[in-house]
Formats: sequence, C-alpha cells, structure tokens
Amino acid sequence: MNLPATGRPDTATPRHASVPVAGRRVPPELAGVAVLALNNVAAHRLLPAPADAALNLATAAGLAGYARRVGCSASDLGIRPTDVASGLRAGLTAAAVASAAVTLGAATPWTRPFFDNPRVRHASRGQVGYHLAVRIPLATAFAEELLFRGALLALLRRSRSRVAAIVWTSLLFGAWHVLPTLDDYQGNPTSALVDDPARRRRLAVLATTASTAAAGGALAWLRLRSRSLVAPVLAHAALNASAYLAGRWVAR
Repeated sequence: MNLPATGRPDTATPRHASVPVAGRRVPPELAGVAVLALNNVAAHRLLPAPADAALNLATAAGLAGYARRVGCSASDLGIRPTDVASGLRAGLTAAAVASAAVTLGAATPWTRPFFDNPRVRHASRGQVGYHLAVRIPLATAFAEELLFRGALLALLRRSRSRVAAIVWTSLLFGAWHVLPTLDDYQGNPTSALVDDPARRRRLAVLATTASTAAAGGALAWLRLRSRSLVAPVLAHAALNASAYLAGRWVAR
C-alpha cells in the first residue's frame, strides 16, 4: 500500500455532512467553490481596499472552520502543530529559491521589463509598507494558502484523488486571478507585447491565469510534501514580496 506524505493510506476521506439547499445536499467541495467565487466578486467588484483584504482573511478562517465541521482534520488542512517544523524547513528553502529566481529575472536585461509595473512604480512609501507588511504576507499569502491549499484541497481530497484535487485547486487558483487582471491588465507586462487593446486584454488574462495555475500546482505539491501549510505560505509570501521589491528596483 502506498502511503502519502501524511502517513495515511492515499484514499479519499469518507463523506460527512453536506450543505442542504432547497431539500438537496450540496457536496462540501462545491460549497467551498461557491464561497470562493462570492468572495472573489465581492473583493474585486464591491469592496475598496483594505476592506477586500479583511474579507479574504475572514473568508479563509470561515472556510477552514467549515472544513473542520464537515470532517476534515487539522492534518488534512495542513495546520497540525507537529508538522510546523517540516513546513518551516521546506518553506524557507522554497522561499530562498523563489526570491533568487525573481532577483535573477530582475537583473537580466531580457526579463527586466516584465517587472516594471505602474502600480508598483507609483506607489507611495505608505502603500509600499502596507503591501509588504500586511497585504502580501497576510491578506494574500496566508489567506489564499488557507483557502486553496488548506480548506479547498482538504475538501476535494475527501472524494477525489490527490492528483485530481491538486489539478482542480490549481485551475481554480488561476481563475481566482481573472478579475484583478481585468482591472489592471494595462499594467500587466505581457500586455505590452501586442498593440490591439482587445488582444492585449486577453493575453494578459491568459498569461496570468496560466502562470498562477502552475504556481498553484507547485504550492499544492509543497503543502502535501511538507505536510504543513507553513511551507506554501512562506514560499508564496517570498515570491510576491520579492517581485514587488524587484518592481520598485527596476523602476528606479
């Protein structure tokens, strides 16, 4: 019998409670996807900053609590205290690799223009401090990892294989970035590759969705490999923070 990183047989966790809707039972993983969709629309279409960041954190805590209620364990969510040490080791290594890759990209003339983002270039010192101290580590890295590599991955693994759960969470993570890309696609580096506005918009969305879906797969693998959510949180925060700082450096 093959054992996954958690030390348990790689079989789906037995089904538990579902959400009743109009006399029918909605599978918990579908309820989780619906919560993510509503959060995404509210954060990018209804709420201004920093209320959107607060919503991300509240939704992450709520969805994690819901996952525990329907039968997911602390180990399923990657929040078991005994796994923190392995998460720190894997996360710090991944964070160092991600930061080094971003630094190399920003220092290379061919890839340097991709780090020049108007939103980062024109940010005030207060905005820079807010992004580096609050938004990136908490409202982005922590909240998104708890949502996708914690709660949603755990819910999907109850009824699907590990590979299927990783694929679905990664695709949904890519879709999670569609609305913010539509809002700021003119600042997306890939949009400068074409002149037509409509094609520029589609290219920016496609590039962002594909890259974030691929990153989601890597983060899910890191989470399961280390058994701890700490690892993808550290890697995610390091990647975003180093990219933000690289944008500031390139602008200067």
